[in-house]
Amino acid sequence: MKKERDLLPDIVRGFAILMVVYGHCIQEGNGYDFSANMSYFDDKIYQFIYSFHMPLFALIAGYFACISLAKADRDMQRTTLLLRKIGTYFIPIFVWTLFECIREAVINVNLGYLTYTPLSFITMFLRRLVTNHWFLWSMIICFSVVFVVRYCLNDRLIAYGIIYLSLFFIPDGYNLHAYKYMLTFYVTAYLFCKNYELLTSRLSKVYERLPLTVLLCGLVFIILFLPYRREAFIYVSGYRITKNIWYKQLIIDIYRTVIGFAGSIFFILLFKLLTKLIPKYKFPLFSRMGRYSLGIYLISGYTTILLFRQITDPLSYSALRNILETVIVAALSLILSMLIGKIPYLKKIIGK
Repeated sequence: MKKERDLLPDIVRGFAILMVVYGHCIQEGNGYDFSANMSYFDDKIYQFIYSFHMPLFALIAGYFACISLAKADRDMQRTTLLLRKIGTYFIPIFVWTLFECIREAVINVNLGYLTYTPLSFITMFLRRLVTNHWFLWSMIICFSVVFVVRYCLNDRLIAYGIIYLSLFFIPDGYNLHAYKYMLTFYVTAYLFCKNYELLTSRLSKVYERLPLTVLLCGLVFIILFLPYRREAFIYVSGYRITKNIWYKQLIIDIYRTVIGFAGSIFFILLFKLLTKLIPKYKFPLFSRMGRYSLGIYLISGYTTILLFRQITDPLSYSALRNILETVIVAALSLILSMLIGKIPYLKKIIGK
């Protein structure tokens, strides 16, 4: 008998990807000056979203990485799994970056701004390739780190500890600051899943008092969010403690990690509580969006920049318009992802 799919991860992913779209719409949909001056870093809604949404994705990915690796161990398909995981993320990075570069080259040539030789185009493409879609690159790196430590170092905690401490000293260029930030959440979820049976008794007590736990987690998250400022963004302050006053940077790094965990755990437990209180309601929209989250992430990013910015660049800030734009972009991205997902070879460009 086929085991019924646990919808909670899909629901949480669906909620998280909606927050991603919302964040992008705030960033790109409030006029040219708002975007060019990076005013979104001071927007409280934007800060709220970015305090937890990418850590939440990393936690879910790390948890399922453990399940996938355990299955690969049973089936003796470790290398196959590694290549498949890398391909799941690298193919979309490659194809969408190529699309972006071709589009830009065609526009520049037609307008007479630039001309390209094969070498200059390839150079531009390779430079974009290593920096585009940072979250997908972070998933490749995180899985590779876990894979190596699991099979070469026997998943020793001291190995993960050394890696964690080294993150504070590794340079931040080429999105490394973001990769380092994601790795902490990914590895934590991986180790949590691996030791799930040992934690079962403690988790059962948490689930018995789930409403109270959700309330307490929510209060902690809100309290932690109150001092959130633009310096807390990984894009603003980076991760390496040796480039700034070290103890201030360390405080920022620890703070954004703690609030990332607090917000992620709160929303995971909140949706677990809601699915428990109303078991017949399966949050179908979030569930469907969760299954196509990678495609929505890719398509929505290009939609907000290539389509909606042409309309919103002359406009000023509008919170109501951001919500409307989020609904439109999310719906369009979901529909396109579902359509692409039905095409055998083309579906690989959205990670299917």
